Amino acid sequence: MKKLHLLLVFSLAITCIAHAQKGKEVILGAGGAFTNVWILKQNFYGEPEIDYAPKTGYAFNANLGYSFTEQISAIVEIQYSRQGQKYEGRQGSFTKAERDINLNYLNIPLFFKYSFGSGGTRFRFLAGPQFSSLLSADQTYERDGNVIGTKKINLDGEEFVTDAEDIKDRWESSYFGVALDVGADIYLNKNFFVNAGMRINYGFKDINAPAYRLPAYSEPYEASHNLWGGLYVGINYLLDVEGYKQRSF
Repeated sequence: MKKLHLLLVFSLAITCIAHAQKGKEVILGAGGAFTNVWILKQNFYGEPEIDYAPKTGYAFNANLGYSFTEQISAIVEIQYSRQGQKYEGRQGSFTKAERDINLNYLNIPLFFKYSFGSGGTRFRFLAGPQFSSLLSADQTYERDGNVIGTKKINLDGEEFVTDAEDIKDRWESSYFGVALDVGADIYLNKNFFVNAGMRINYGFKDINAPAYRLPAYSEPYEASHNLWGGLYVGINYLLDVEGYKQRSF
């Protein structure tokens, strides 16, 4: 089902862009981001929670866009991102606990872009929805240097090991979110430009699978959400498919 969702979202975006190509510019590009990643609200399956620790991630993508005017454009990306969360600190009777969660996603953001300025640099603002599909999920979870193997019962009545390495079944297979990007396009010539900016992505949906939405150690259960932000850099090529005069994108 998640593959069907990805196909439908990407096909719709491509169809909208391709239908509009009546001599205006098409943009082809690629880029990547170095990010700071978070899972907002911990889920330790009823075990004592641990302090948040900084965790970095990354993303890279290919993109296709179309400029309706000099200021207004639409861009669709196929993007891979490395997300998750890291925790470090005391946990109950354990002096040192460390948990590092890695979540790998295939994302399809659809951006609506507004740009302004003159000369070789144009400022830009991008915003739009994003569909994300989980590819894999794993963790390293040690307490005082050991994998303890503690067991819990999920809401389906199934036993699971809290510190197991492969944890893909504990997360939702997909979610919708919003992506924002603020930065600038720097033109190298009339066909090529590089872009750089700050990008933020937030997921609206609880990313924990329903069976693993267990109450916290001393509080009721709260939903978890993906959040990441960082520096995005890309390089792009402008293609005038009808041979018309090149325009700013």
